[in-house]
Amino acid sequence: MATSDFSIIPQERTFVLNGDLEAFWKSRLNKKDPVVRIGFALWVTDTVKLKQVIQSGDVKYWNNKGFAYWEFMARSTVVNLAAGLERGGFRGTFLQMRAKIKDVGIEVAKQHMIFVQQDFDRGNIGDVKGLLSLKQMADYHHIAFKKFNIPSNFYGGTWLDSVPDDAEFKLYGDLYCHDCDTAAGY
Repeated sequence: MATSDFSIIPQERTFVLNGDLEAFWKSRLNKKDPVVRIGFALWVTDTVKLKQVIQSGDVKYWNNKGFAYWEFMARSTVVNLAAGLERGGFRGTFLQMRAKIKDVGIEVAKQHMIFVQQDFDRGNIGDVKGLLSLKQMADYHHIAFKKFNIPSNFYGGTWLDSVPDDAEFKLYGDLYCHDCDTAAGY
């Protein structure tokens, strides 16, 4: 993987503070941050944009998977979030659920920024500064989910309660992040 600057820039912080998740994940996508493909697919406002970004992008970055695959991953994420919120006790109308899912999305983006910064600050995690591992990604989702009472197994990367997370990462981590960093030193 070519080295990129995965640092969080002030504009990305502003996007999250303003609740503009599409702009945040698109900025991260432009850096080829591998952790963000589903985030962008989830928050892009128009599926035509998603299709264009995938079709005009590097096929290796998109793991040789097309629009239908990544759109499905985003849709299944919405279902997981809604089910997780309900399991955690949230009850609301369809519009309230959508708003709550966005709140979760904002918290996930905040945690992403925190973990990227920690990766830079520690300097000895994985192979590339700012590039996160499957474990780091799972951990920040778990932190965000806990704030909304969503059980950690509703994160798609760690949904099997009886299987250790590391085994799950080996089993199917490549389905959503084939080019994540290693967890060495984490």
